[in-house]
Amino acid sequence: MEEIEDIIAAAEEDGGDVPDDEDVRGDTWTTEGETCVVKKTDRHVFLYRETVLPEKIQAFFSLADLLPGKKRKIVLWQEQRRFDAFIEKTLHDPPLTRLRWGKEFGSLLRKTYPEWYDFYKKSRDESDDTPLLFFSGRQGAGEYDVAFDRAPSRDTATSDEVPVLPGDVIDNERLREIFTCSSQGAMRRSLVTNRVVLIADHTRPACDDKWIGKTFHFTGMGLTGEQGLSFNQNKTLCESNEKGTRLFLFEVFEEGNYTYTGEVELALNPYLSRQTDKENTVRDVTVFPLILKGNAHPPFRKKAALETNEEITLKKAQKLPLDEREFPAKYSLTEGGRREVVTEVFDGDQIVAEYAKRKAAGTCQLCNKPAPFKNHDGEPYLEIHHIVSLAEGGQDTIENVVALCPNCHRKMHVLNLPADEVRLKNRVSLRD
Repeated sequence: MEEIEDIIAAAEEDGGDVPDDEDVRGDTWTTEGETCVVKKTDRHVFLYRETVLPEKIQAFFSLADLLPGKKRKIVLWQEQRRFDAFIEKTLHDPPLTRLRWGKEFGSLLRKTYPEWYDFYKKSRDESDDTPLLFFSGRQGAGEYDVAFDRAPSRDTATSDEVPVLPGDVIDNERLREIFTCSSQGAMRRSLVTNRVVLIADHTRPACDDKWIGKTFHFTGMGLTGEQGLSFNQNKTLCESNEKGTRLFLFEVFEEGNYTYTGEVELALNPYLSRQTDKENTVRDVTVFPLILKGNAHPPFRKKAALETNEEITLKKAQKLPLDEREFPAKYSLTEGGRREVVTEVFDGDQIVAEYAKRKAAGTCQLCNKPAPFKNHDGEPYLEIHHIVSLAEGGQDTIENVVALCPNCHRKMHVLNLPADEVRLKNRVSLRD
């Protein structure tokens, strides 16, 4: 049995020391009950044969009495093989608690996952899909079993084909398996495959993702505060065409069900838009215009799914103050979002519609009479009318949208008298 001095020497030999400019990460541990902790491997595991133990994990290793500057020997078991290691608490302020092991266990990890060892030798990036190490206590004090996770190989994960077709609905775990990416977030990058999975979750009102013609306008990363192109995966998406990063779009219409839309690419330069975040604070967000590969048409969707999305967007628009509603309405995209379903449905811009209703102040913009009744929310009932219809190429902007009573709205669709159209255009031009 090795003495602790020999174990320390082995751990520090041949690449064991961590360079001063390396970030120390302790956020890649999780617990599974009281008998197991899980480490997501990273560059420190493969290159420096060590990992930092965060405070939440230290109780598992019984380290309450380990003082700064001291080291404690432990034993790691991988199947029937024994490996000596040690835990030290450094003299840093605050001190770091590190688990370190010798060349034999380090060599086993590198041989088990040669593709990941090679990845970290060549890159300073981290990845969301690295293998896991499962630590569980043995009967002997200071002894732990270590089970290896057989994560997808970097070589087998880079196939050009994906086993899912547009319109297929899968769950989150299957999505993670197919794309070897994280199971969380709206932009899930896999450094292993150079792919990014984009999730447009229409069940959550934090982002206003939508189709406009054949272009999908996808809101960037960051649920609160201002967004920018340099923020995490926003930069990855912005540089995707240049760096050959493949993008795969999923849409969520029912919680937990991910509908595959297809492989997409950045069609135009990103732009800024005013939206509310998850705390209903108005902010600037980065929007990425995407098109399906080959300029394909968006797949068919059930009308009920689109109506659910429209209800969420309407609630967001109603929460905006009028002055904040005017900005995105005036600078919104130039046509209503269109999506083919069993019959064609136009995804009207709810912000534009709500703006027109508020400007009408309960009065029909054609007959100039008060709304005939109030809805269940106690608001004057008026209907939105496009002066030039969307089907005829009209735009979903405040210059083309008015609020009418039901009678005048029907009149416009039945007769569409030129004099009435001129009158409505004049009313729009006189709006503040």
